[in-house]
Amino acid sequence: MFLAAFAVLLLLFAPRPGAARDAVSVARVFDGDTVRLADGRTVRLAGIDAPEVAHGLAPAQYYADASKRGLERLTRGRTLRFVPVGAGRDRFGRALGDLLLPDGASVAEGMVASGAAFVFWYRDLPKPLVRRLLAAQRRAMAQGRGFWPRILRLPPPVGGYVGNAASHRFHVPGCPDAARIGRRNRLVLADAGQAFARGFSPARGCTPWPPAGSVAESRRTDKP
Repeated sequence: MFLAAFAVLLLLFAPRPGAARDAVSVARVFDGDTVRLADGRTVRLAGIDAPEVAHGLAPAQYYADASKRGLERLTRGRTLRFVPVGAGRDRFGRALGDLLLPDGASVAEGMVASGAAFVFWYRDLPKPLVRRLLAAQRRAMAQGRGFWPRILRLPPPVGGYVGNAASHRFHVPGCPDAARIGRRNRLVLADAGQAFARGFSPARGCTPWPPAGSVAESRRTDKP
């Protein structure tokens, strides 16, 4: 009996095969949701999106640099663990997943909780993950963290934003993509607060997200 129990304990506490290979470190942070690992893989944090940094002729969005710095602070110099999520790769070939801190905390959830990223829904996301991220987002909104004070003050368009229940994106009225939403999936979201609280994220085209360097940005009172 004793020998059998001892054998079970050995199995429970023995190093998991491949555990060392799960350990990763971040070599470069591109923005608030994408990093390059030291092993060469580019990882897109699943279930979140962050303000866009400048690309070519496209200017940076509000809070993009702060979001990038936030991800750097979370990951710099730490041994992390990569966990695949959903489809495994996105359309750009980036690995989709989360990074776990040494204490097991989720980097993606940490970014949302600090108001440096927002929930970005897609079909392959596990529902428990969506619920956890959305709960963190609602808390950050209520506490006025990160970019939320500025974003929640955005003046809503006349008639509200146009939401797509199938994609969980919302559009500025008059956007061509908004006009293509079928009646079954089309809904009205009164303002940005309602849209984000329900797990919708702004569409990339015709986005209401303000640019970096706006007058309103310089007057923000963001909480860390």
